[in-house]
Amino acid sequence: MTDSPSSAIGSPLQAIAVPAGAPRWVTPELLADTLRVWQPYYGNLTPQDALNIIVNVGNLFDVLRSRRP
Repeated sequence: MTDSPSSAIGSPLQAIAVPAGAPRWVTPELLADTLRVWQPYYGNLTPQDALNIIVNVGNLFDVLRSRRP
C-alpha cells in the first residue's frame, strides 16, 4: 500500500497546480476531481481545461437560475 492519496477509482493523484487567474475557490482537489470525471470522455485534459469546464458549468447554472418561468 502506498502513502500517496488516490482518487475514487484508485489511480494516484498527481500534484496539480491551479492555473493563474483562477477564482480563489478553485482548489487542486476540485481540478483533480474534474479531470477524473471528464478525462474518460475527452482524453488528455490539462488543468486549464478542467478550469474552463468548471467555470463554464458555473456560467450555465447562472444563466439557468436567472431565467424566469
